[in-house]
Amino acid sequence: MIKFQSLLNTLFGGKTLPRKSDNTNPESTFIEDDDAGHLISSAQGPIAVPTINTIEGSLFNPADIDLYQLESERQAFLKFSVAQNPLLSVSSLSSLSLFLFDEMGKGLAAGIGEVGFNVSENETLYLGISDGLNPLNSAGEVLLSPEGEVNTGTLTGWQDPRIVIPIFTHYKIAIEIET
Repeated sequence: MIKFQSLLNTLFGGKTLPRKSDNTNPESTFIEDDDAGHLISSAQGPIAVPTINTIEGSLFNPADIDLYQLESERQAFLKFSVAQNPLLSVSSLSSLSLFLFDEMGKGLAAGIGEVGFNVSENETLYLGISDGLNPLNSAGEVLLSPEGEVNTGTLTGWQDPRIVIPIFTHYKIAIEIET
């Protein structure tokens, strides 16, 4: 099994990427450690927003989902968008789907390339990133889709609604605050 950090070292000429954020920089980045999980119980984080304003990670195959736990530091409208990234990607970054869930896994919002939501101070939410996969509820229905589909229930898994062929997608998600 190939470890995430060793793969990045190989791809980027032996250079290692920082594993923690540097809050003294204008851009404070959370970098995925190994592989983020795909359910609430296996999400990476917590990530304090707006202190952290960028998330970087990778999807390794069409079935890979990354889920991050976010903690809002203040009341605001949070906008998440796929940023242009100069790193190697086989898949188109513009096709990435972004999903927001509450702390119980209920679907809040979804979009292709960007999504936004009003949050309260100290609110916990989860950001899901996929390349064409939609989340499912316990009845096996699509819980939330970028096309506007919303059903009741909470996140219990993911489905593949179309054929996708990416092998490696490195993404960078920008987090913007609108107060």
